[in-house]
Amino acid sequence: MNKVGILGLGRFGRFWAKVLSHSYDVYGYNRSVPPEPNCTLVSVEELCRLPVIFICVPMRTVPEILRKISPLLAPGTLIVDTCSVKVEPVRWMNEYLPSEIDILATHPMFGPESAKEGLSGLPIMMHPVRMPFARYEEWARFFRALGLMVVEITPEEHDRQAAMSQALTHMIGRSLSVMGIEETPIGTLWYRKLLAICRQVEKDSPELFLDMQTLNPYAAAMRDSFERSWRSVCASLTDPAQRG
Repeated sequence: MNKVGILGLGRFGRFWAKVLSHSYDVYGYNRSVPPEPNCTLVSVEELCRLPVIFICVPMRTVPEILRKISPLLAPGTLIVDTCSVKVEPVRWMNEYLPSEIDILATHPMFGPESAKEGLSGLPIMMHPVRMPFARYEEWARFFRALGLMVVEITPEEHDRQAAMSQALTHMIGRSLSVMGIEETPIGTLWYRKLLAICRQVEKDSPELFLDMQTLNPYAAAMRDSFERSWRSVCASLTDPAQRG
């Protein structure tokens, strides 16, 4: 069986190990021993000798991790990031990894909770930053075989779309959490969906929310647009001229 490594065995890293174990012998490294590891634990030096390594650490730590592993990698190693933002991680990988290292940018648009019912139909973004086309196609076929929908777009287009589809969703969910919305027996279907968003976002770390909002170059414009729209709708309640 082919071998792959996972650097970072947090909540997502352990989930991703399970996904990859469908076809790969999975090895993992974490700074501390993770609870209930579901892959073979190795040292960072042993991990860096594997042909493929997935980076599953918090986004803010990616530059530090890349600097650490860069001198340990053999030529031809494939580094795959799984960050929720793409432009900055791709820039980091190009900056810190030697030219003989292959690079694949991915973003699985799901996690342990959203994949509870299975992987079929869930999207994964892919972009071959620096790698042979045949190697890229091999991974695209693997993900499609799992039932995933492979979305092939550039890091820039990913971040532009994700500012609305993901960063906005998390902004609303985080705001509802701060607001303290609760279950109610008279809650409508749409209220229950809002509550579900709130509860889902609460499971993510504050660091993920912060990185998603600050590292995506399009997120600030999204927040400005949302705030202007919110104020416009509120103003329309008292000013007939504001009503559309």
